[in-house]
Amino acid sequence: MLQSSNEADKTESMTTLAAWTLIQDGAPINLSDTLIRLGLILAIYLVFTLTQRFLIRSQLVQSVGLQLNLLVLVLLVILCLEPLLARMKSQVGSAIMASAAFLGVAIGLKLVDVVLFEWVARWRQRPPVPLVVRDIARWGVGLVALVLIVHVFFPELNLNVLTVSSLVVGYIVGNATQDTLGNLVAGLALNTERPFQIGDWVTVGGHVGMIVDTTWRATRLRTKNEDYIVIPNASIAKESIINYSRPTAKHGCHLSIGVSYDTPPNRARQVILDVLRETPRVCSEPAPVVFLVNYGDFAINFTIKLFIDDYAIIDIVQSDVMDRLWYAFRREGISIPFPVRDMRQRDAMADEEAQRLAERKAIRHLLSGVDMFQSLSLEEMNRLVDEAKFKLFAAGENLCRQGEAGDSFYIISRGRVAVLMSGAGRQPVVVAHTDSGGFFGEMSLLTGEPRSGTVCAETDVEVLCVAKQDFAGLLQANEGLAGKIASVLEERLAERQNLRTAFANQETNPEIRTDLATRIRRFFGLGQA
Repeated sequence: MLQSSNEADKTESMTTLAAWTLIQDGAPINLSDTLIRLGLILAIYLVFTLTQRFLIRSQLVQSVGLQLNLLVLVLLVILCLEPLLARMKSQVGSAIMASAAFLGVAIGLKLVDVVLFEWVARWRQRPPVPLVVRDIARWGVGLVALVLIVHVFFPELNLNVLTVSSLVVGYIVGNATQDTLGNLVAGLALNTERPFQIGDWVTVGGHVGMIVDTTWRATRLRTKNEDYIVIPNASIAKESIINYSRPTAKHGCHLSIGVSYDTPPNRARQVILDVLRETPRVCSEPAPVVFLVNYGDFAINFTIKLFIDDYAIIDIVQSDVMDRLWYAFRREGISIPFPVRDMRQRDAMADEEAQRLAERKAIRHLLSGVDMFQSLSLEEMNRLVDEAKFKLFAAGENLCRQGEAGDSFYIISRGRVAVLMSGAGRQPVVVAHTDSGGFFGEMSLLTGEPRSGTVCAETDVEVLCVAKQDFAGLLQANEGLAGKIASVLEERLAERQNLRTAFANQETNPEIRTDLATRIRRFFGLGQA
């Protein structure tokens, strides 16, 4: 009787263990073999983990990292613990196989998502599809796949019960997450109406930034300060949206500036338009426009309307335009007035006189350093000193362009310029750099010849400008001066022609040297000597 009681207790304990471990009743288990197989699973998984560390830099591997790890574990269990699974209840094996199938589907969907919506979109140079749309599509297909997998591996399961349970759970969760669902619906509406795309610059709720992505809950903006602003989708749906990148990437912007009442409006407008044509990244179409808006207390006020190709550079372009306007106004003698109270004293007049004398001394020093002016008499030099003017150019501005007509000569007072030349179908090439004391433009001054190269300011540059009208009186008063200047320029002209031959594919014309004095007289309307 005692032995029968012990066998009964043993049978009952094994039945309880079988129920707890999901092992079939009466199925023996080899514990040592199971432990060895578990160790094998651990060793293979460690090798896989180390291998994965070398591949983790790949965006494709990173996107499926978690699912891939789980799938490898499930597959190792299926392959290495087959004897143990055979002794367990059939539902256990079906559940593990169903898990492997679902993880495989999840990995496949994620890979398709990355390839289709990121790689292909980048290759076709189109903005990526918003994240919320991709997630809904992937989760919807995944849910259908899950139902099919459950139906295949558990055919006896009544899916109607799951449907009713899902409705009840959905109702409870929906009431508890009304705000989240509101943001989700708003996000779907935004992606349906498409008031903006990823990469667009917008203003939403007083915030200006570039659309980074739209998730289930919110939309992220990146500001010009490289900060992120996260705005709930429900809030965006209630706000007015200004899109600076639609319907085209071109964006119009406005600047205001005032000039002195001494300046004729048409002259000021022309100077402004010239600056806009020379400013990089200002669109030529639509063309810039300058409006005179009102007569202020101290200035004639203009509004400038210009277009740019990218809203992201609006601050840079506007700053560049305003910089160049200051230099252009300074060169043209146009003042930007401001409220002042003029309280002159007699000392101020003395300071102005001292400044004028210092300027004349600087002009004389620069002119005397140019060989073609060294033949001038003292009286002629004084006359030229009175006529020459200083002009200021900003870094990046062109002082003159190759091929353009010119009638002025420049001596660099301070700063540095680059000389560029280009031939047909060639990009401009820097052929020389000129610093303080250098000069250029003598042929344009004396013969009206088109500029042989483009001169661009590498730094802020102050130049002394001698124009045709400044020099005309000297030649008219001294008819022999043209011949003296022509002889001085012959050697320099030969060097210039060599540069043209090398960089512009033009042949040297020897008649230019021999007829230089004649051309000077003809340009200034002088009689032949």
